[in-house]
Amino acid sequence: MIQPRARALDIAEHDDVYEFMFDQGMTDGLPLVPPTRARVERMLAGTHRAHSEVIGRIPPNYVPATVEKVAINAVAAGAKPEYLPVILAAVEAAAGGHFPLHGTIASTDGIAPMIIVNGPIRERIGMNWGLNALGQGNRANMTIGRALRLVLRNIGGSREGEIDQTVQGGAHKFTLTFAEHEDASPWPPLHVEHGYDPDDSVVTLLPVIGGPRLCIDEYSRTARALVGSIAMGFQKIFSPNGQIGPSMLVVSPEHAEVFRRDGWTKHDVRDAIMQLTALPIRERLATDKVGGGITESTRKREGITDADLDRLMSKVSHPSHIQLVVAGANAGKRTGIYPGIVRRMDPEHMDDFIPVSRRIDPA
Repeated sequence: MIQPRARALDIAEHDDVYEFMFDQGMTDGLPLVPPTRARVERMLAGTHRAHSEVIGRIPPNYVPATVEKVAINAVAAGAKPEYLPVILAAVEAAAGGHFPLHGTIASTDGIAPMIIVNGPIRERIGMNWGLNALGQGNRANMTIGRALRLVLRNIGGSREGEIDQTVQGGAHKFTLTFAEHEDASPWPPLHVEHGYDPDDSVVTLLPVIGGPRLCIDEYSRTARALVGSIAMGFQKIFSPNGQIGPSMLVVSPEHAEVFRRDGWTKHDVRDAIMQLTALPIRERLATDKVGGGITESTRKREGITDADLDRLMSKVSHPSHIQLVVAGANAGKRTGIYPGIVRRMDPEHMDDFIPVSRRIDPA
């Protein structure tokens, strides 16, 4: 079925177009670039895909997101046409059925998609993977993530106070997008780790609650000492005594160099964190002094008996729930911990978890 083109809105000559978009609830709280027909056509020149192609259906309204509608929101976000293939791939990853999109946008926890970009397109469109890579200042980083958020808002209907019932929120809900510093990494890039070729350009999404929770360790000279610091920082985030879902560790180049010198793989880092955060289940129980832990209702749901209380439980259920990438500058030894949501998974398929990735189609 051919999808109809987006409806054009005409406003009165004396109306302020920026205030009109605020009044219509189109914005994320910051002014938008008016998506005029001419601007949208320029944006659509950034892709070879048919304007009527449906990229996905966006919850909670499950409205079809066509290439054209995504382009409209990309214009509004301030993106350039050369960013559009990345934005389209991000929308596909979010709406493709494997990413927990509805739960992400409807959560009270303030969950939002973290977007990581790998491959040659990073340099081609001028993304930032170095100094302040996860912060402000780079147009590609900022507007790619913002475009996805506007798609969720303006196509899917995810608006605060309605489906979005976030208790506090955070700046990550505007945008959280960066490129991996592949040259500084001692490990294969994220997309290669997940089965793509090094020359592929790939976007990867992971739902995170916020961050970063910084682990600042300027003193460790060995991988074992450094991973000990990271594990202790990881141990008490989210529900302090409870478990946490699939999370991202963004390792700075100087921390990455420690792992490189000692020849530690991602597998080694994950195994060490699993071991160092392992506690007897009885020490993870909620108490009258520390309520953030495993409650009686959780015990009943998960079938945790008194006989299980001496069994060790790590901060995450499986090593694959600890994701690692490298980004940042050589300006300090930092690792940013971005916690994810707790997901109940079939124990026999714990190792099936990976973030959701999509290859970026060339323009």
